[in-house]
Amino acid sequence: MAKNSLLQISSKAELTLKLTAVFADKITHELIVKQKNKLTLISETKTYYLYLGESKELTRNDVYDFFLCFSSTNTQDLDIDIKSFVTPNLDESVLLQTIYEALWFGTAEEYTLKTKKSEVKKVKYNIISTASLPDYTSQEQVDTLGASINLARNLQDMPPNILYPEVFAKHIVDAAKGIKNLTVKVLGQKEITDLKMNLLLAVNAGSHFDAKVVVLEYKGNPQNADDILGLVGKGITFDSGGYSLKPSSAMKGMKFDMSGAASVCNAAIAGAKLGLKLNFIAVACLTENKIGGHATLVETIFTSMNGKTVEINNTDAEGRLVLADGITYALQKGKANRIIELSTLTGAMLVALGSYMTGAFATDDKLFNDFNLASQQVNEEIWRMPIHQQNFLNMRSSKLADLSNVSKALYGGSSNAAAFLVEFAEDKPFLHLDIAGTAYKNDRGKGVLIKSLVQYMKNYSTKQ
Repeated sequence: MAKNSLLQISSKAELTLKLTAVFADKITHELIVKQKNKLTLISETKTYYLYLGESKELTRNDVYDFFLCFSSTNTQDLDIDIKSFVTPNLDESVLLQTIYEALWFGTAEEYTLKTKKSEVKKVKYNIISTASLPDYTSQEQVDTLGASINLARNLQDMPPNILYPEVFAKHIVDAAKGIKNLTVKVLGQKEITDLKMNLLLAVNAGSHFDAKVVVLEYKGNPQNADDILGLVGKGITFDSGGYSLKPSSAMKGMKFDMSGAASVCNAAIAGAKLGLKLNFIAVACLTENKIGGHATLVETIFTSMNGKTVEINNTDAEGRLVLADGITYALQKGKANRIIELSTLTGAMLVALGSYMTGAFATDDKLFNDFNLASQQVNEEIWRMPIHQQNFLNMRSSKLADLSNVSKALYGGSSNAAAFLVEFAEDKPFLHLDIAGTAYKNDRGKGVLIKSLVQYMKNYSTKQ
């Protein structure tokens, strides 16, 4: 278990200063500044008072966001009085989980290549609570997730001249070493070619670097060997758009187009470290999408790994291509009987849901409901989006191939992309999670949905 040495949970105060929440209906000192999220230090009590307004209006997101921001600037060792945050809507157990997770995230050392690094004081937090974490999680789980999320964030933040498919794969291989019941392999160009993963190869054609496919297989429930979860992640280490070239303003942030792969791989590693009682195969398809002498042209047609032909009418709709072959690999080689897939897939997702929620597209109500419960438990918001019959017709519009990778219709881009992916799910329960709006913020990766993926696996494993 990767513990955070700066965080501890205990039943009593141990440090010099304390942080206590106060609400509008219970002001404990006349000097407290009555401004939302404002801290007042009163030296005689050696306490920071955090004013939070009306108690009934406080949300879990409010608490998480405050401690995430606060821990990035605070320079004082602190006791944190969890009971003071309790409201009719937020019990002590959930607050304990929320604050502990926020501090894990906020105190992480961020990736940097600056030659002069600013000196950051290592601040200790003693979280005072007599409550237990909610029964669906544990301190071991939060600690393990914290380490995996931070590794994913570091991968996301690396510049594309440093992180390309081979380097990404090496980081995952190193992180997976020595974990019981977990095996990892990296498919190279020859294996990918032999498997006829031609859609992945079409995206990779203009890149100087070979494509890679990282495969993590975990056998945590050998008594039920045929029940296998498939996890698939998009790993475009830089997306120029190919010959459907992005405008320069849209190139910014395209190093984050591998975020789905980063989350899937690190969720797999965390789940295996926790020894969860289930089986899974995680597949990350890795390539750049660039322009070169051999780069794929618009209106070319390729045969996918599962045999369907695809006309590529926009080379900037590349994510769905690599994912199609990844989904097929998980189903045909990994024998998965359900698929959860993560990708920064469509800009239309930002139009629909902004940067606050992940769009979820599901062909199976149970799979969606089970994952939605997990996402609520770990406070990562998702919102179910539709896949209409018209979306399938839109993606079957090619005159020459089974599918086109884009629709002629101007609208519904996220649902069209989801319909394209469903074409490769082979009638198995399928959940597509479009993290285009939630994968990164302020030029930093977030390791989004790693908590939800592991919580889903944890919930599933407890029912076995």
